Amino acid sequence: MSEIMEEFFQGYCRAYDMARTAVGEFHYETDGLKLDQIDCDYGTCIYGESCQMMKQVFAYMEQESKNQKERK
Repeated sequence: MSEIMEEFFQGYCRAYDMARTAVGEFHYETDGLKLDQIDCDYGTCIYGESCQMMKQVFAYMEQESKNQKERK
């Protein structure tokens, strides 16, 4: 079982019409960093496709996955 990592992401949430902080929980798998959960409505949110905070999350996951491969 891999270690769970928490990261904080800040940005504007269109669903709540305000700035907020979301906490994401991640773990590493052989093919990179995976999102376990995030404390927002991503997945059911009507603005999910254009969510700026989730764009930060996906960029973070991509960068961390790349860094993990470089460390090996």
